[in-house]
Parts: sequence; structure tokens; C-alpha cells
Amino acid sequence: MNLRTTGFLLRPVVLVVALVHLVLGVLGFFYLPEANEAGQNTLWVFSATGMLDVIRTVIGVLGLVAVVKPSAIPAYSWLIFVAFTGLTAFGVLSAGTDSAGDAVNLSWADNALHAATALTALVVGVVATRTSQRKQSKTTENV
Repeated sequence: MNLRTTGFLLRPVVLVVALVHLVLGVLGFFYLPEANEAGQNTLWVFSATGMLDVIRTVIGVLGLVAVVKPSAIPAYSWLIFVAFTGLTAFGVLSAGTDSAGDAVNLSWADNALHAATALTALVVGVVATRTSQRKQSKTTENV
């Protein structure tokens, strides 16, 4: 697979991840939690809290920037991998207990989404990093 094809395949993957998180984040801001009991704010099956909506919106906007500027895809994917691996670990511990003071209020659906995002980011990060390393080695060989 050449460099052009790899970059062409990575951009749609990053775009899908960014749009999913951006839509969940933005819709979470407009979700009215008055209809639910305290701590039961959900948007479809995902939790909707202020902090989680901010995280998802920022991740979505950064993803859109990475799609527009493909040289940012490796950095974006490694950042997302580290952030969502930590968020998944925190979510597993958080969802296992019923803590009323939890500001993020993660559910098992959130944990599955965050784990899938982290794995996707890992694959994209590895492919993008290998691609950029091949590109650098070819330019140094030609000099």
C-alpha cells in the first residue's frame, strides 16, 4: 500500500470517529435532564453530563481539524488513544460502583464506545506513524 492510499483510508476513519463524538457532545448540551432522575441523564444509551459533553465536543472538533490537515492525524490518534484508554479504565471502575458524586457518570455503553475509540485510534496511530516513517526514510535515501 503506498503512502497516498494509506492517507486516503485514514481520513474517513478519523472523520467517523470525530463526527460520532461531536454529535454526541453537541446533542448532550441540548438534552434536557429534567425528565430523568438525578444521575440518570442519558442520550440514547450514552451518558449525558456537562463534563463528558465537553470532552466529546473537543475530541470531535480536533478530529475535524486532523481530517482537514492530514499531517495531524498521527498526533490526534495517539492523543485519543491515551485519553480514551484512561477514560475507559476510569469508566470501568466508575460504572462498577454507584457513586452519587461522580461528575462524569459513565455507563457501560460509554465504556464500550470509549474502548472502541481507543482501539481505532491505536490502529490509526500505528498505521499513520509507520507511513510517516516510511516517507521520511524514502526522502533521506534520495538525498
